[in-house]
Order: sequence, then structure tokens, then C-alpha cells
Amino acid sequence: MAGRGYRFSGKDEGYFSNNPEGNQQRESEFEQKNSPAASGDHRSSKPDGDPQPAAEAAGPAGEETPEILQQKLQQLEQENEELKNRLMRLQADFDNYRKRVRAEKEDLEQHANYRLVQRLLPVIDNLERACSASGERPENIVEGIQLIYRQLHEIMEKEGVTPIECEGEPFDPNCHEAVMVEENSEHPPNTVLDELQKGYRMKDKVLRASMVKVSSDQNNQKEA
Repeated sequence: MAGRGYRFSGKDEGYFSNNPEGNQQRESEFEQKNSPAASGDHRSSKPDGDPQPAAEAAGPAGEETPEILQQKLQQLEQENEELKNRLMRLQADFDNYRKRVRAEKEDLEQHANYRLVQRLLPVIDNLERACSASGERPENIVEGIQLIYRQLHEIMEKEGVTPIECEGEPFDPNCHEAVMVEENSEHPPNTVLDELQKGYRMKDKVLRASMVKVSSDQNNQKEA
């Protein structure tokens, strides 16, 4: 330690002595006292010109710049416009489809009526002939009317119209209309005894219910 020399200010002149061991201990204390850490110099060892990390320059984690937000907004507006145009096209297509179906339905109904009326024309012709046959014998007129009746029924059958069979059948409120009730011991209660007006159905739909007379339960009437 003899080769190391120091220059001291006046306040440090009495700090060292001629004792080598004491001087070595004091030198160590002096170095610690005057080191940068002891003097409070905490400046970073990084050069002053070093750039900041990219993450610090971009801001806090997860934060997006206004430019990115503007791009996303424009993209959403474009997608919204495309969806709106697609919806308008679908609505226009549906309106056209609905108009086309309505027109086809009306055309079908007109052609169906056209065919039916066309089939009825011969019946009208025969009725006119029967009305003009005033000099014919009554049996000839009856035979002509029966012919017209059969002709008309053939046309109705081609259209799916058939009479409702009801005599002797159990009363069915879906296709029978009871206008009379009669006591009858030969038939069970609620049996159709007679048909007062013929009913018709077209395929599975009742066009007109049959007006019928229905049997009643004698015991129930006596109790009443």
C-alpha cells in the first residue's frame, strides 16, 4: 500500500496516520465513501443515444393507434354496405317470386274454371233442347232430362265431386245436418233414416252437408 498516493482536502488530512494497517482500513473506507453508489449517482450505464424499445414506443400493451382503428372502421363500414346491398337484392327477389306465384295461381284458377265451364256447355245445350221439346211425348222429355242428369254427374265426378252416402249410416256432424228427429225402434239411436237434401264432397272437402232425418232413443225421450 506504500505505492498508492492520495491528495486530500483539508478535512481529510488527519484521516490517515503512519500506521500501515490502519491506513489500509481507512483507504478502503474512503473508497467506499467516495464511490458512485455511495455518492447517490444512479445514472444508467446505457449510452444516452440508445433508442427506447419498440414496445415502449408503441405505447401500453393492447393499445391500438388511431390509424389502425380508422382502418378497422372503414372495413366494417364496407362489410355493412355489402350486407345491406345483399339484403336489398334478396328482398327484391322475394317480391318478384311472390308476384310470380300470385300470377300463376290466378292463371291456374282461370284455366280450371275455363275447363269446367267448357264441360258444362253440352249440358246447357241439352237443357235448351229439352225446354224446346214442347210437342214431344212426356216419356221422351223425362228420358232427355235423365240423360242430362247423368251427363252432369259425369262432369262432376271428373272434377272430384261425389255425393255423400248417408241413409242407414251413423249420424256424422261433419257431413250431415239433422233437421228432423224421429222415434224408431228398428234402428239404433243417431242413425240417418232419410235424406232430405243430397250433400256433396269434393275429394276430401265437404261442399255441402246432407240434410237428414235422424232416429232418436225412445227411453231417453221418456225419461226427459
